[in-house]
Amino acid sequence: MRISFQRLLIITIVAMLALLEPTLSVRADDLDSPRQALTNLTIEPLKPVVTGDHPTVTVHLTAEFGKPIPKQPIILLVDGKRKAEGVTDSRGIAVMTLKFKFPAGRYQLTAIYPGVLSIGVPSAVAKTNMRVESAKVAIYTVPPTPGVVFKLDGQTYTSDKEGVVNLEVDLGGTYPLEVLPIDHSNLASNIRMEFSRWNDNVFTPTREVHFPREDRLEAGFTVNYQVNQEFRDLSGELVDPARISSIVIRGVGTTFTFDKAGPIWLPANRLTRRIGDRLESEEILYYFRDVNIDGANVVNKGEQRFRIQPDDVWPVQVLLYSARFSARDAMFHFPIGKGIELTYPDGHKQEFFFDSANAELVIPALARGSYSARIIGAGGSAPPTPVHLSRDQGVELLML
Repeated sequence: MRISFQRLLIITIVAMLALLEPTLSVRADDLDSPRQALTNLTIEPLKPVVTGDHPTVTVHLTAEFGKPIPKQPIILLVDGKRKAEGVTDSRGIAVMTLKFKFPAGRYQLTAIYPGVLSIGVPSAVAKTNMRVESAKVAIYTVPPTPGVVFKLDGQTYTSDKEGVVNLEVDLGGTYPLEVLPIDHSNLASNIRMEFSRWNDNVFTPTREVHFPREDRLEAGFTVNYQVNQEFRDLSGELVDPARISSIVIRGVGTTFTFDKAGPIWLPANRLTRRIGDRLESEEILYYFRDVNIDGANVVNKGEQRFRIQPDDVWPVQVLLYSARFSARDAMFHFPIGKGIELTYPDGHKQEFFFDSANAELVIPALARGSYSARIIGAGGSAPPTPVHLSRDQGVELLML
């Protein structure tokens, strides 16, 4: 067999380069250059990458008989533009990372080995295609709510029936993202919703977010329902809500104060951040801390608790008692006076007149609390008598 001097020289050079570092045998893939070329350059097949990721390109450089060629420069072009370069290792492999932002699409990669022309080692070229896919993005609403509108980079997207927005981003980067105000015309009249927070500790509806992202993105909302109250005394009789001067309701560390009874709006849920940066929507348990009638609290704090549902009517029992008043002469104990003046816990006064010659009367539905009463319509001295009402009771007033 005859081997030309040029081929012998190239084989000798490759062998000397290989002696500088240990080598490993590799299998040559299909080559772009002719089968008997003196240098073979191949690119490992590329898997599709997602926009925003940095693809890694692996190139193999071998001699005519499959020997790896180490320490040789490789140039990498993307669509004809130089984007990276590397040097083959002892195995004839060069690994290059493309640290650029590629929009979704198809690209042609060209690897070039310039050769060593001065000693007759020819150049080599290999080509392949790279596919960059759009980044799939999901935004979850908590609790799951259809019809929520988000604006991402000027485009609007609406959550589906599962409360999820699915969209694609063609170029990785940082984008403005906004939760638009809830259109309450799309909700039932007894429901209101408002944005509360994101699961990554951002508390404003407008923010910036980087895509693609590995972490789940959630937007949390507070749901408010309208509820009413029904007040009854200990015997089950309805109490006029106009008598209620204020209500204090407490739930999960938050106190709500209302200056009258009637329909009120309250949040039905609270959002907590759990392990894994997930938001969880929890029902709120409410209790009545104070119901004020005539300046007195007529409920025991925390005894009456409720969970909220749309159009709820909460039955609230209030502590109202009756008092039987009688007026007597302190010395001879005969009936005296025309009536009594009652001072309520809030300080206002009201006169009541006896309806019989026995100088007695019953005042029903008095709020539990501290009062004072005195006889009116008699000539003697009638100092006020303290009355602490915590049950149905009789009160005797004396005239000195």
